[in-house]
Amino acid sequence: MVAIIGGGFISNIHAACYKNLGVKIEAIADISGEVREAFSSKYNCKAYESAKKMLEELNEKIEIVDICAPTFLHEEMIDLALQYNKHIICEKPLSIHLNKVDEIIAKFKNSDKYLMIAQVIRFWPEYVKIKEWIDNGVLGNIKLVSAKRLAQHPKSKWFYDPTKSGGGIFELHIHDTDFLCYLFGDVKEVYANGSQDENKSWDFVNSSIKFKNGVSAVAQGAFGITDNYPFTANFKVIGDKGTAEFNLSAGVNLDSGSTNSLTLYRNGEEPIIENVGNRDAYEIELEYFIDCVKNKKYPEVVNLESIRKSIETTANLIKSLETGNVIKY
Repeated sequence: MVAIIGGGFISNIHAACYKNLGVKIEAIADISGEVREAFSSKYNCKAYESAKKMLEELNEKIEIVDICAPTFLHEEMIDLALQYNKHIICEKPLSIHLNKVDEIIAKFKNSDKYLMIAQVIRFWPEYVKIKEWIDNGVLGNIKLVSAKRLAQHPKSKWFYDPTKSGGGIFELHIHDTDFLCYLFGDVKEVYANGSQDENKSWDFVNSSIKFKNGVSAVAQGAFGITDNYPFTANFKVIGDKGTAEFNLSAGVNLDSGSTNSLTLYRNGEEPIIENVGNRDAYEIELEYFIDCVKNKKYPEVVNLESIRKSIETTANLIKSLETGNVIKY
C-alpha cells in the first residue's frame, strides 16, 4: 500500500508507525545502498535506488507515497508521485519557495489525489488539547501566546546549507509558526530578530506574530543548541479565564526519552495536570491520512491553503530578519 522515499531518521519513525497500524510497506527508495538495505531488512520490503523505478515496477501495489527525502527534493518527488497518480504525504516543509508552493497547490486543485504535509504538531495530543481549550472558550479571550523549540543540529550535512534546508527557521521554527497560524488564522504583521550561523542560515530566531483577530504571539527557535542541552519545547497560552502550558524536555535529543506535562491553570482552582495518553503523534497523523485516502475525504486538518499560510509567514519572518523591519500584510 505505501512506498517510502528516503530512508533516514523520520522515515524510520513513519515505518514503525505503519507497522503498528498494520499497513503494508511495499518498498523504500534511497540513494544509499547501506541505508535502503538496512531499511528493507528491518521492515521486510523491497529496496530501490531510484524512486522512479520503484513506482514503475510496483505501480499497481502502491496507493500512497510517503516522502521523507530532504527538503530540497520535495518538489521533484511530489511531481514524480503525482505522475504515477498516487496520494502523497510529504514531510514538512512543502518547499522553502512560496512560488513553488503555489505551483504545487495548483496541480492538486485539478487532481483527485491528496497531498498532505506532515505538520505533526497539529496531531500532537497536548497541542490538540490546547486547541480544544481555546476553541471551547476554556481559556477565555486570548491575551498572549508564547512558543519555544530548541534542538541540536541533525547529523546530515544538507541541513547546514540554507539553500537546501531553508535553515532552522524552516526546519524547526516552522513547527511553531505553523501551529500558531493553524490556531489563529490570518496574520496582520510579523517581526523577527536573531542570528545566523557560519553558513548564513537563520538558525536562532525570536519572532513576533500579530494576527488579524487581535492575538499576539512570540516564538523562539534555536537549531544548533549546545550538544548536551535537551531538546526542549514549550507552548503557553494566556487567556482571561485560564492559562495552558505544555513543557517537553527530551534527554539530549528526541530519541533518548522525554519528560512532558500539560497543565491548565484557572483562577481559584488547583492546577490540573492533563493526561492526554501516550499515543504517538506521528502514528495519529499517518492514521488520519490513511483514513482520508480510504474514505475519500480531503485531509482538511492540514489543508494546503493553511500550509501556504505558514510558509508565507515564515518567508516574511526571513524578510524581517534580513531588513530589521516589521512586515505588514
